[in-house]
Formats: sequence, structure tokens, C-alpha cells
Amino acid sequence: MSEAGRRVTGNLRRVASEEMGIAFGVALARRWFMHTGAGAPSVAVDVDVALDDGRIFGAGAPVRRVAGRRPDYVLVAPAPGSRNRYRFRVLECKGTKSPGYAEPQLASAVEQLDGVAIGKWVPHGLATSIITSEAETCYRAVDTIEGTEPSYEVTPEMIEQPRDFRLEAERPEVLAAEIAGASVRASWAMLADFGSNLEALRNWAPETMLGRTNRRPRVRTTFDTPLGTANGTSITFGFDRERLTVRYGVDASVDDRLAGESAEAVLEAQRTFAGRLGESEVQGWAPESQTVYSATAGGSIFSLTLERGR
Repeated sequence: MSEAGRRVTGNLRRVASEEMGIAFGVALARRWFMHTGAGAPSVAVDVDVALDDGRIFGAGAPVRRVAGRRPDYVLVAPAPGSRNRYRFRVLECKGTKSPGYAEPQLASAVEQLDGVAIGKWVPHGLATSIITSEAETCYRAVDTIEGTEPSYEVTPEMIEQPRDFRLEAERPEVLAAEIAGASVRASWAMLADFGSNLEALRNWAPETMLGRTNRRPRVRTTFDTPLGTANGTSITFGFDRERLTVRYGVDASVDDRLAGESAEAVLEAQRTFAGRLGESEVQGWAPESQTVYSATAGGSIFSLTLERGR
């Protein structure tokens, strides 16, 4: 490890390890979505927030807890080839240093995948165990794909519903559709938070999420990327003779639409960006600048730039 890596100790190391385990799990989930023809998730919604008081982000439509334990995340993905339709899956992330412990972890994780139902349907799920032994870093994963997978229409009107809307529990199909709308709305709030767009965060965050989110204004900047202009924040860290610049951004058009109140305008901006992303090779290193980019169909653009001193 580098000198900077060796300075990550104690509780900081535990937190960093957990965050990396989740990052690997979400990366595997994106690959899983694409390999099963389900598109790519634009966001992972934290189930502990979604299931607050048995509701998804404070909405009247319950994401029912059907078991005592539940998965970590609900994954939200636009359905390929369909306008305004989304698929929902669940993800449970585990991690260990011992390869022999990975299988028992996965057995436990698979049980947790059945802990959430959307309407009357238990979503397809993925359980991952990231193994970080001294010899290597690898993973084990199990999915629970079985039978057909529904998709749900999400209209602008559903997304613009009041944050505290109520539904009749005896109408499961409508219930699931409303949950879908609430999930997409919450994903936009998370996207706004990623880019530090506090006005947009207030626009789209359901009441429960706003109550849990305390953000201070940050200096925002505009920067160029292979996918166009992005708005967001930038921070630089110095390590001996190296400098690492981290940028969290959102495509400028998506960012501008999020600051408005039109769900249709946000959906259209995201569709345009997703099309541009599909035609690009942005994922990966740009050797001439030592910058790596990562982007999602929802409009987020993340980059790392490493500069080495002579």
C-alpha cells in the first residue's frame, strides 16, 4: 500500500471497507442487469430509508416487509425499449476476508432478498460477497431470477404526486405503480444530492428523505467531460508528490431540469443523456490526461484525475 493508504486506520478503515464492499456490489449489479437484458440501474435506493415506517420514502404506498430481514438496496432501472417504464430489483452486499466464509454469507444474503415485496411481487435479487484476502480481491454472487419480470409505467403525473399521497392497499397493481413513481422521484433527489444541487433536492425529495438530509451549500462548478458539460463539485487531495482531483457532477441539461418542477422535462433530459451515453466509450481511462470517468444513464458523471509530480 502507499503511504496514504497506510494512514487509513481504525474506524476510518472499517467505514472505507464497508463503502468499497457496497461499491463492488453495485458494480456487479450493473453488470448483472446488462447481462440479463434488463438495462442498467440508474440508482440504488437505500432500503433502510425506503422502508421507514413500512413506506417508501414516506409515501402512503407500502413496500411491504415480508420477512424479518431485508436486502440493502432497491435498484431502479429504465426498461430497455420502453418509454417511461422501469424495472425494480433488490441487492444485498456482504464482505469478508476469508474465502471459506463467503458461502455462508451468501446463504444468509439470499434469505434477505426475499424480505421485500413491491405490490404482491417479490423482485429478482442479487446477493454478493466481496472477498478481500491478502492474496487477492474477488467475489461470489448468486441471483434469484425465476420466471417473468414485470415493468411498471411511471408517468410525469405519478412523479409529481404530493409527497404524502395515500393509496388503497386492496389495489395492488396500482399500488406497485405508485411505488414505482415514488422510487423514481427519490432517485432524482439522490441525483440532485450527488451534484450538490440543493434546490433540486428540495424539489424532489419526499418528506421522509428531507427530514433525514441536512446539507450545507457547497461551491458548485462547471466542468467539461467526454459526454458534455457537467455541473457539480470538485475537491483535490494531496499525497506527497501526487494530487487526486475528485469531481461529482450531473449532466448540465439534466441538472437544469431537476431545478425546475416539470417531471416530463427531467425524463426527456435523462433519455437524451442515456442515448448519448450509449454511443460513448466514456467508461475508462483517458491516458493522455490520466482521468477516469464513470457515468450512469440517469445523468451522473464522476471523475478521478491523478497528477504526479516530477
